[in-house]
Amino acid sequence: MKFRGPLIALVVFMAVAMVLTWLVYATLRRDVAGGTTAYSAVFTDVYGLRDGDDVRMAGVRVGRVEKIELVNNNQAKVDFVVQNDQKLYGNTLASVTYQNIVGQRYLGLSLGKTGDTNVLAAGSTIPLERTDPSFDVTTLLNGYEPLFSTLSPEQADNLTKGVIQSLQGDQASITSLVDQTSTLTKTFAGRDQVLGNVITSLSTVTGNLAQQNDSLDKAITNTRKVVADFDSRRPELVNSVGSLAQTLRRVSKITDEVYPSLDELITRQPGFAKHMVQIEPKLAFLGGNLPLLLKGLARITGDGAYGNIYICDLNITGFMPGLNDVVPIIVNAATPGNVAQHTPRCRNLANG
Repeated sequence: MKFRGPLIALVVFMAVAMVLTWLVYATLRRDVAGGTTAYSAVFTDVYGLRDGDDVRMAGVRVGRVEKIELVNNNQAKVDFVVQNDQKLYGNTLASVTYQNIVGQRYLGLSLGKTGDTNVLAAGSTIPLERTDPSFDVTTLLNGYEPLFSTLSPEQADNLTKGVIQSLQGDQASITSLVDQTSTLTKTFAGRDQVLGNVITSLSTVTGNLAQQNDSLDKAITNTRKVVADFDSRRPELVNSVGSLAQTLRRVSKITDEVYPSLDELITRQPGFAKHMVQIEPKLAFLGGNLPLLLKGLARITGDGAYGNIYICDLNITGFMPGLNDVVPIIVNAATPGNVAQHTPRCRNLANG
């Protein structure tokens, strides 16, 4: 009898605890009321989506995510249920959407502008081309890392304090916030000016290259034409090269045959070439006087097959070269008018 009171209290406590536990479980599980229809959707990324998350249409909860599994090694398949009174169509789009700032997601369903408008059969799968993957805000914030790296920790702290104090209604902090924002803007503006200069320089270079486009096009066209001409005459060029090679082989063979005899002729003792080099002055004298000798022979034999020689054609001074310059002076001085006269009979004197 002494244990009846505590036992009753324990039973009541256990019952209340079980009811509260069931309420907590039911609240956390968030089952969908009424009958449901199962569907699936394939995504490339479902980061942040969990079993039991909401399925919503136009922001209204209409279902629940039942299961998430990996398929095809690089795709995620999401199984979910939707209330029977909500219909899915062939043009339904599925997306993993942010639910709140702490990172919870839900599966959003909406109608697309294109696709089949017929009702989607139960158990159907929304294909990959009609789903939008999850968006990782961490990746977005990491993209601002170079931006925040330009600020010192003190400047970042002052900027954060200014934002918090201004949100709390501190009017003085608004001025500080404006100053910090102005400093940040100036920093970005300086970088923007450098980037603008780079873009301007690239624009100038691109403009110069564009101006030379016609010349470059003509050069390429002419080069292409030359190559095409060579290609069209390839057989002729090949034949020419073959003929040239054959000719060079013949010349080489002839040279090999002639070289020993030619070398022997040049190098033998006393040697023809050596002898010709030694009498070079005599050869030069012979070459200089050979025209005069031939001219005299032509005059002698000009009247027939016999020789016709006059006494005046004899040049006695030729035996004494020194008189060649003295005799004409003496003769001119002894002649009236200082000009020597002679008969045309002596053709060598009359005709020079």
